[in-house]
Amino acid sequence: MFSFWTILRIIYSLFFTAINIYITQFIKGIEDKKDCELSTGWRITNGKFISSMLMIVGIINIFIPASKFLSTLPIIGSSYVLIFVLALLGELFIVNRLSINIDEDETAKCKPKGFDMIIDYFSRKTFFECVIMTVVMSILFFYL
Repeated sequence: MFSFWTILRIIYSLFFTAINIYITQFIKGIEDKKDCELSTGWRITNGKFISSMLMIVGIINIFIPASKFLSTLPIIGSSYVLIFVLALLGELFIVNRLSINIDEDETAKCKPKGFDMIIDYFSRKTFFECVIMTVVMSILFFYL
């Protein structure tokens, strides 16, 4: 019926989509804090847009292996891969910076409830670790 790789791609795409939903809700939770200086700015606006876009790409990849097909096209494929990698790196960087800023004393009131796991995880990461996560996640996304 389905090959092992198809099932693995579907599971990874579901996981990828769920993570992006979680990140979108995390950023929305920060935005909803009205008395917080982190609730406005480019990180919130771009973070919501990028995570929503990546969530849609993940949903599409569940049903159609579009990423695998698009990455094989000569000019379009390389552009698609580059845009995907930059968007994923941008998303991880934004979440990393928001998590680090929320851990500071003057912005502790910006911490949304129920997102301690993502804040603890990303506040300990460096930019280089975000780059490594981007490379690993992109390879899995395009080669499964």
